[in-house]
Amino acid sequence: MTLAPFAAALLLALAAPAFACGVCAEDKIAATYDHASVREALARGRVVVYCEVAGLPDVQRARQAAARVRGVDARSVRVSAQPSAVSFVLDPKQQSAQAAVLALQAALPAGAKLAILKVER
Repeated sequence: MTLAPFAAALLLALAAPAFACGVCAEDKIAATYDHASVREALARGRVVVYCEVAGLPDVQRARQAAARVRGVDARSVRVSAQPSAVSFVLDPKQQSAQAAVLALQAALPAGAKLAILKVER
């Protein structure tokens, strides 16, 4: 009698499903990731900026504000309410990722905070 089928069944029964917790940077990046947008951006010499958003109950305000930031491709702006994040494609010839995030931060209500999680080049 072989124990392999029993062992496999036991492992399947004990395996816990994996869930995104929304706390780590990777979950926040994944929440706004758009593969087609990233491929197109990188092919055109653009960068993709991923940010964590804090203190902003309505993340749609971040979408609207980001679309008006110089160098941001308005069509590329993605937001997520949970986890709270925003991403966008930026022309680095217009301004740096840090400058764009500062401009976006200035356009948001007091108390809202942005932090760059990743800049994909």
